[in-house]
Amino acid sequence: MILLVLTIFIALITASGYSKLLWWFTILDFFRLQYACLAIIVAIACIYLGQYGLFAINIIIALVNLYRIRRFFPHMPHMPKQDANKTLFSINAYKENENLGKLQDILQKTDPEIMLIMEMTESHEKKLMKLLSIYPYRLQTPVRDGFSICLLSKTVLEDTQITHHGPSDTPLLHAKAVIDGKKYQIYSAHPKPALNKKWHEDRHQYFAEIRHTLAKNNSDDIPVIVMGDFNSVPWEKHFTKFLDECGLRSTIKDQGYKVTWPVYFPVLGIPMDHILISKGEKYNNVQVGPSVGSDHFPLSLNL
Repeated sequence: MILLVLTIFIALITASGYSKLLWWFTILDFFRLQYACLAIIVAIACIYLGQYGLFAINIIIALVNLYRIRRFFPHMPHMPKQDANKTLFSINAYKENENLGKLQDILQKTDPEIMLIMEMTESHEKKLMKLLSIYPYRLQTPVRDGFSICLLSKTVLEDTQITHHGPSDTPLLHAKAVIDGKKYQIYSAHPKPALNKKWHEDRHQYFAEIRHTLAKNNSDDIPVIVMGDFNSVPWEKHFTKFLDECGLRSTIKDQGYKVTWPVYFPVLGIPMDHILISKGEKYNNVQVGPSVGSDHFPLSLNL
């Protein structure tokens, strides 16, 4: 009976993740790897107890979920080279993070050319003042709840612009920068998480509006880079549509299953943070981590 109940439960949450009937079904689409693992565990128990019908059903459930994340299959974790300089670095610093020593260490070791810090508070800025002083070019604006989003660069940021989108006027940062002799359009985004119906609708409206901006600008000869905590997993339908229409690709695609959130409960780990780039642009050394005291891991790469 317990195995039957578990099978029905896993089948329901698997199917609900594909549905738009209720707003919170969107969240059920996040945890495909976890559903697959749970179904495999139940399948093993079914074999042990001789319940072969339930075994077959759970294997099918596992395959359905694994197919959903087929481009992000788990693989052996690659330990980040913390002493390697990086071109781009993105981190949600977490507004409640008061222990910034780890963040200071990783920033000193990676020494990124351009970095994005989300949920930056006044306290963070004071503690990171000396380190941030080596970035003379900055684009920053308040977001919500007493924190800001901040794009920092060692190279000149040209044509800087901040636009606001969605019902909550969530900002999108935009600048152009020359990196290793090549000009890029850099965007920084941090939409709201889908934690309630209003924020769910806000997130989708935000993506719908910035999709037009990015699609238009990506038609230029200048390649586009978009960094941020998107509060979306890369297999969500609205996110794949966003990538296709904007001519972008996720840099974690084909890199394995990269967990960026939540740091403190890795069993539910999902790829929530992204660095997106125009199709055809080359990059390497994509790395996640280490922990910097936030509930998110940092994400970095080299162009």
